[in-house]
Amino acid sequence: MSAAAAQAQVDSVRASTLPPDQQAERLYNSGVAKFNQKSYRAALLDFDKALTVKPDFAKAYYNRAAVRYELKEYQPAVQDYNQALRIDPNTFTPYFGRAQAEEALKQTEEAERDYGKAAELKADYAPAWYYRGALRFERADYAGAKADFDAALKADPAYAYAWHDRASTQRQLGNLPAAIQDYTQALKLQPELLPALLNRAGTRRRAGDLKGALQDYNDYLSKKQDNALAYTNRGAARYEQGDYKGAAEDFGKAVELDPGYAFAWNNRAAAYLKLEDYPKAEADASKAISLSKEYAEAYLNRGHAREMLRQPDAACQDWRRAAELGLEVGLTHAANSGCGAE
Repeated sequence: MSAAAAQAQVDSVRASTLPPDQQAERLYNSGVAKFNQKSYRAALLDFDKALTVKPDFAKAYYNRAAVRYELKEYQPAVQDYNQALRIDPNTFTPYFGRAQAEEALKQTEEAERDYGKAAELKADYAPAWYYRGALRFERADYAGAKADFDAALKADPAYAYAWHDRASTQRQLGNLPAAIQDYTQALKLQPELLPALLNRAGTRRRAGDLKGALQDYNDYLSKKQDNALAYTNRGAARYEQGDYKGAAEDFGKAVELDPGYAFAWNNRAAAYLKLEDYPKAEADASKAISLSKEYAEAYLNRGHAREMLRQPDAACQDWRRAAELGLEVGLTHAANSGCGAE
C-alpha cells in the first residue's frame, strides 16, 4: 500500500484591502454608534483610530470633541473643534460645539462669539441663538438677549425655554404684561416647566395681580414642596393681601426647609408684628440678625417688637443700628419714640 500524499491547505490569511478612506469611515461609524450608546471611552478609541488613518477627517475631529465634552475634557474638546474648523471652516456644528466647551471653561466672550458664528452659518438653528441670548442675559445686555431669543423663536416657535427666557428678559426690561404672556406660552408648550410658573407668579405680583400670583404659587407648591423661596414669595403675597396668619405659616415653612434663611425669619417677624405677637416677632428678628449681622430691616422690626414689649432703650438701639446700616427710617422711629441722643 502506498502512503497517502500529504496535502497542504491553501493559505487564506490576508490583510484588509479596504482603502484608507473606507477604513476611516468604518471606524468613524463605529465611534458614532458607541457614542449613541454612551460608551464614550470606546467611542474615543474609534475616533482616534479613524484620525490615524485619515488625519484630515473633519467629522471625526468634531465627533471626538463631542465625546470629550461628555467626558468633561473641555480643553481637549476645544482643540479638536479647532482642528475640525481648520479643515472645514464653513460648518456651523463645530462652532456651536466649541462654544459649549468654552462656556464650560467660563470663557464666555469666546463662547458668545462662537454661538454667533454658528447662528450666522445656520440661521434656522434655534439653540445657537438661544445660548447666545442666555449669555447676554447673564451680563445684563437685555436688549441683545431679547433680540437673540426673538431669533430663536422665529427659528423654532415650539422652543419652550426660549419663551421662558425671553419672558425673564421682558421682566428685566420692565415689560411685565409681555413677560406674563411669554411665561404663559412656555407653560402651554411645557406644562411641567415649573420655573415658568414660579417666575410668572413673581411677575404677576410685581404687576399688582395678587390673585393671579397666589394662584400660580399655589399651583407650583402643589407640585413641589421643597422650595423655601416659593413659600417665602407666597408668604410675601399673602402679607401684601393682608393675610398675615397665612403669611406667617408660609414663612414658617420656609425656615423649616432652610433654617439659615435670614430673609424668611425676618419676614415672619414682620407678620407676627401685624398679628401683635410681639415676643415671637422679637425672637424671629433676633434669629435673622444672628444669621446676618448687618440686616437693617431685621433691626428695624426687632425695634418695633421691643417697643411694644416696653423695652424702649433696646428699641432705640435697634432703630439706630438700622439707620447706621442704611435704613434711615430707623432715625424717624427713634425720634418719634423720644429716643434721647447717646
